[in-house]
Amino acid sequence: MVSKAQVMALASGDVWLNNGANLLLFGPPGGGKSHLSAAIGLALVENGWRVRFTRTTDLVQRLQTARRELALEAYVAKLDRYDLLILDDIAYVSKDQAETSLLFELIAARYERRSMLITANQPFGEWWRIFPDQAMTLAAVDRLVHHATILEMNVESYRRKAALDRKRGPGRKPLHVTAKELENTSD
Repeated sequence: MVSKAQVMALASGDVWLNNGANLLLFGPPGGGKSHLSAAIGLALVENGWRVRFTRTTDLVQRLQTARRELALEAYVAKLDRYDLLILDDIAYVSKDQAETSLLFELIAARYERRSMLITANQPFGEWWRIFPDQAMTLAAVDRLVHHATILEMNVESYRRKAALDRKRGPGRKPLHVTAKELENTSD
C-alpha cells in the first residue's frame, strides 16, 4: 500500500514542501497513520525542515483561545513559520461551527504556500461530519487535495492485533493456522 521508496521520497521533503503541497493519510484507527506521520516529520526535521506535530483538536483549541484574545492573526503567522504542519486525527474535531471555521481558515491561509500533513480515519465523503457547512467542506477538501499526495492505509488495526495476540497467550497457535502448518510444527 505504502512503499518504502515512497516514504523515503516524502521524508526528504524537497519536492513537495518547496511547493506547498500536502500529504493526506487515510485509514481505519490503528493502521499506523500517526506513527507514519511522526516518522516522516522526524525525518524532515533531521533534514533541516521546520515541522510541528499536533493533534487537530489541540490545535483548534489553541486557535479558539487566540481568537478570544484577539491574537488569531499572530498565532496563524506563528504557525506559518513551519514548513510542515502535521494535524493528527482531523476527524475528531467536533462539528461546531466556531471550531471548524477556524480549521478552515488555517487550511485556507496555508493553501499553496505551506504544507500540511493530515491524518484521518474517514474518507472525504464523510467529512461533512467534521465541517457542518457543505460549502466549507467542499472548499476545505478542494484546497487540501489540489496539490496533494494521498495515501490510503487500509490495514488491520495494530492495536487490535496486539490485543488478540495477548488474549491467545504465549505459546498458543493463532486460530487462523492451517492444518498443514500444525502438522509441520508438531515434530
